[in-house]
Amino acid sequence: MPHAVMPRVSTFFRHASTFDISTDLKKAKRRSSSTKRPAYSDRTPSSSGSSLASDDRSVKMPDSHKRLSLGGLHSPKSSSNKIPQTATLDVTIESPPLVFFGPAATSTGALLSGQLVLNIHEDFMAIDSFKMRLALEVTRKKPFHAHCQECSKQCTDLTTWNFLQGPATLQRGEHNFPFSFLLPGHLPATMKGGLSAIDYVLRAVIAPKLGEPIKLAQTLDIKRAIYPSDQPRHSIRIFPPTNLTANCELPAVIHPIGATTISMRIDGVVKRNTETKTQTQWKLKRLTWRLDETQKTISPACAKHAAKLGNVDDAKKGMAHQDVRTVGTDEMKSGWKADYNSPDGMIELEFPFGIRSDSRPICDMKSEDGTEVSHVLIVEMIVAEEFAPIKRPTQVTPTGAARVLRMHFNITVTERPGMGISWDEEQPPLYENVPASPPAYLTGNSELYEGDPIPDYEDLSPLNEAESPMPAPVPDHRTNGEGSSTRVLNIEDLILEP
Repeated sequence: MPHAVMPRVSTFFRHASTFDISTDLKKAKRRSSSTKRPAYSDRTPSSSGSSLASDDRSVKMPDSHKRLSLGGLHSPKSSSNKIPQTATLDVTIESPPLVFFGPAATSTGALLSGQLVLNIHEDFMAIDSFKMRLALEVTRKKPFHAHCQECSKQCTDLTTWNFLQGPATLQRGEHNFPFSFLLPGHLPATMKGGLSAIDYVLRAVIAPKLGEPIKLAQTLDIKRAIYPSDQPRHSIRIFPPTNLTANCELPAVIHPIGATTISMRIDGVVKRNTETKTQTQWKLKRLTWRLDETQKTISPACAKHAAKLGNVDDAKKGMAHQDVRTVGTDEMKSGWKADYNSPDGMIELEFPFGIRSDSRPICDMKSEDGTEVSHVLIVEMIVAEEFAPIKRPTQVTPTGAARVLRMHFNITVTERPGMGISWDEEQPPLYENVPASPPAYLTGNSELYEGDPIPDYEDLSPLNEAESPMPAPVPDHRTNGEGSSTRVLNIEDLILEP
């Protein structure tokens, strides 16, 4: 059986290897005319240089004949040798969390202190300069010019530390360089909004004599906390032409985390007509509240693009942007108490409001460059008018009239102060605050010492040399019952007599 199959296989390959060129050319022309020829731009470089015979006899190349890459031209990433660093930089913040207590107008700032740690891994390291700066970086997400780096980012150096006055050589080991700075209270807090971002960054640079500079960047998180007042804020809203009056009691500040309660009382909901013995009353149908966050910023123009503004005043201001978003909302359809039997009628309600946890709110702030963030609470109430007899106030008839009562309250969103206090309240008293020396021991009734001058400490004899015996009794003119006379010394005689 195997001997019979081999001749057939060889005959098949001999017939398949022979072909007619003219027949193949005709078939190729028919295929090209029947199918749409691709554009020249769609052709690959290999197809433009192929022959007619290769179109018909093209077969798939086996994997063993594929193109191989040259290993010498492309070295793997693992073979790249990294240059070891001669030194490393690290920063340690020793001061408490940086918090501005109080509003920007009255805040005393925050005290920053820490140490810059330099670890040298070699025996010696020659350094030309070692400096660090505290930068206030403002990034505009909608700059004046979209592709300008100077328009999109402004940097201001608040202070600079020069740790080495000149070139120096340091030995192996750890070297600490302390630093401190008082951040002014009028500066804005760290923020990341939809229009701009404010960051405080510590940037240190070491310039060695040999090698590349060693850099370090440390971002600082600075917050602002406003102390809440002891008494809540009261507000009164009047809604003409009706007699409705809303008395609201709400907190002065709220925090990004947590809920706060607002109390409200609506007076004047009942109007009586004694002649017809009927009354008209307002019924609360629905209450909706939402907390809106408004962010305003001005994108200044750099020196290169300032000419596009035209006026000089506009060049100082730049392009204004505003973004409003809702950070919390809710709706109430029940939960209040209505009293229509009182002289003017009354509706009392209390509801919580707060900020959603996923909204990432920005605390209220206002900076000198025009960036401002504020919050407003909007409360909307829908009231419907009803008609009822005075004796039977429950038998109401809707009149079809309705009104929307809308109120706006400015709300301050701030961080929680916690147990922290301002740096100026925890410091020791200053030199000018220290009182005079302690008062003297002399009083108005005491007498001054007028005896012999008191000797100095150096003039006193040592205790081991003063070993004199006790003085003998001195005879006295007084006599006792046995006929002998002696004098008894008291404390005053021992002090005054030698």
